Amino acid sequence: MNFNEIKEHYSFNLVQNEITRYAKNRWVGVYCSFDKKPILIRYTRDKRPLKIENQNDLLKIFNEYASFIPRTIYATANIYKRLTNYEDILDLSNITSCTPTWDIDNTLDKWEATIEVVKEIISFLRSEGVEDSIIVKWSGEGCHVHLHQNALSLNSIHPLDLAYSIVEYVKIKLQSLITDIALKYKAVNLKVENNIDSQRLFTCPLSLHRRLNVVCICIPPNSLSNFTLEWIKLRGFKHYQDWERFKLGEADKLARKAYEVIGPCLLQRRLKRKKHQPLDKQIMRWIEKNNIKTLYS
Repeated sequence: MNFNEIKEHYSFNLVQNEITRYAKNRWVGVYCSFDKKPILIRYTRDKRPLKIENQNDLLKIFNEYASFIPRTIYATANIYKRLTNYEDILDLSNITSCTPTWDIDNTLDKWEATIEVVKEIISFLRSEGVEDSIIVKWSGEGCHVHLHQNALSLNSIHPLDLAYSIVEYVKIKLQSLITDIALKYKAVNLKVENNIDSQRLFTCPLSLHRRLNVVCICIPPNSLSNFTLEWIKLRGFKHYQDWERFKLGEADKLARKAYEVIGPCLLQRRLKRKKHQPLDKQIMRWIEKNNIKTLYS
């Protein structure tokens, strides 16, 4: 895709609205392809955390960084009270909530295996009393299953710890089933990851994938059996707009159980001991894993 085609996609009101809805109060990352080299922009030119609070903010990103060819919009699992300076990112007390997310990684040709794993995660969550706060998002080659952050109302445990322990608990409980699904479909690359930490980014709804010319769409949890790859096509994508629904506190029982078994996010403990360590050192693992260079970091 050339940049004009990319801009055309992001010019649609629906696309702008969905990205803004998800990204609001989250720390944003913008994947660019500068001179055919990948760059991840996470800060403004004056070193403030990048954010999207309204549709104008999104348009400004495409105008200000046009020379770097912005393509994909990411946002953190964490939601913040404020995002005005670098210290706000280091301050763990500034995190108001965190979206538990199961990151299902696979290859596109084995998409049916991915959908089967998603169904198993949803089935387990429902068996634990979580029904109305599940978000399913096809991210490009795999899928993200989000648990809406407002399904958690436990104030005595840090949001990062809650999110991490829930994701890890469900992942462990389903590991044998996931292995069986991988064997059934011969999906050698299929895996479910717990990527909850202090800086993790996930693709925003209706963003373009960073490599594939497909759209990140949300799927109704009860319509997974109807999903096909036609839904993610750039022209004529099919997207579920009621993805933000939730039931307040419905995951609290599961959260307590998970936290008792798994405990807190170990990365958070390290950050507490080294509170003033530059966050860029913490995010290098994600950058190196995806072979991405950063700008204004």
